[in-house]
Amino acid sequence: MRGITIIGMKRFIKAIYNVSEFLGQFAKYFLLLLMMIVFYEVISRYIFNNPTIWALESAKMALGTMVVLSFSYADLYGDHIRVDILYNKFSRRVKAWINVILSVAFLFPFLFVLCIGSIKKSIVAWKLGEKLVETSWLPPALPIRIVVTIGLIMFTIQSMPQFFKELYFLIKNEELII
Repeated sequence: MRGITIIGMKRFIKAIYNVSEFLGQFAKYFLLLLMMIVFYEVISRYIFNNPTIWALESAKMALGTMVVLSFSYADLYGDHIRVDILYNKFSRRVKAWINVILSVAFLFPFLFVLCIGSIKKSIVAWKLGEKLVETSWLPPALPIRIVVTIGLIMFTIQSMPQFFKELYFLIKNEELII
């Protein structure tokens, strides 16, 4: 029975890792889209003296999509910012304690608040037909609100395997190899 639980946890973690990897690989195409939008706007504005009304918000949406979908990917590879000056000097066990305590005290509550707020904003955007109003283009806000919600939820889910791996290390004093 115990072996099935560990195998199931490993499969669950691997599935989360696969989704995070996919999102990270998918998000990189939004950088290309962002570059094309900005390039088009620069050519249109400065060469043809014909600026667009859609480029600013399109660029912001492409950038936002790329960033928020990359959160879980960055967490997967440990690329988030951490102050390593002291952290690297600690033993593996102390690092595990720090990671578990800070995840419970700060990371999960913070992500929970962000996810709830994002879900609420998505619902409001859907119910009211909210528009982005920075330019006169007025694109619908719902698509970017949904993307932000998906990115934050996936980041929250991606944070859980690392937490479980740290907790497993504290309990068993051995690494959980995925």
